[in-house]
Amino acid sequence: MSPSPNKKIEHITEIHAPVDKVWGAMIDIHDWSWNKWTRLNAEKAEEGIKGKLKASYEGDDNWEKPFDFEFGEVNHKSYVLTWFGNIGPGGCIFNGYHTMRLEVIEGKDGDSNSTRLIHTENFGGILPYFSLVLPFATLDRNYLLMNESLKEYVETKK
Repeated sequence: MSPSPNKKIEHITEIHAPVDKVWGAMIDIHDWSWNKWTRLNAEKAEEGIKGKLKASYEGDDNWEKPFDFEFGEVNHKSYVLTWFGNIGPGGCIFNGYHTMRLEVIEGKDGDSNSTRLIHTENFGGILPYFSLVLPFATLDRNYLLMNESLKEYVETKK
């Protein structure tokens, strides 16, 4: 469960591809070629696995110093991928809980060839409370760009 946020970013995007295809691209953290803003370096995407997260705020291959993170819920049946990180005891200085969740969109004729991506991050702790350190406007833009990039990737990939 994510902590109560001081700041929250959320973007919802409809992707015209089946949920399994979107999930396959999203869960394959070793091939996030579609994602110019975030890289998750870990053995695999599985609850409890720890790794390093790299961020490129401008999506230009200039990566910030890596952050420690841990996968939270990774659910292949409900299509949920989460990870989190924190600084200070209990995350009191900073904590972030990132969620990418997919939902099947049922068409009028009963088909399910579209997927809804709900992409959220809840930020807590002293730093977000006072709007310090993190470039929230840039992160907000980048999460939307991540959604759009994943959408383009799966809609055009054969």
